[in-house]
Amino acid sequence: MIEYKLFVENKFDRHCGFYETYGISVFRDGERIRSLSDVSVDREKVERLVAIFNSEQLEPVHLNITVEDFLYDMEI
Repeated sequence: MIEYKLFVENKFDRHCGFYETYGISVFRDGERIRSLSDVSVDREKVERLVAIFNSEQLEPVHLNITVEDFLYDMEI
């Protein structure tokens, strides 16, 4: 079974300084198989995205393109 989870990161940018951002990890049968870092600084949007991925059982191969669509559309 595939499961998506949000994770928190603290990053530094020389222009913005320190900031908190959220990424997505993918687990298969409890083992992490993939992570996508620094998806967004908006926790609620990433939580909704993770919920959609879990409910639709998104195949991990589609993670990057789906997140790119999310970042482009920002409609989630």
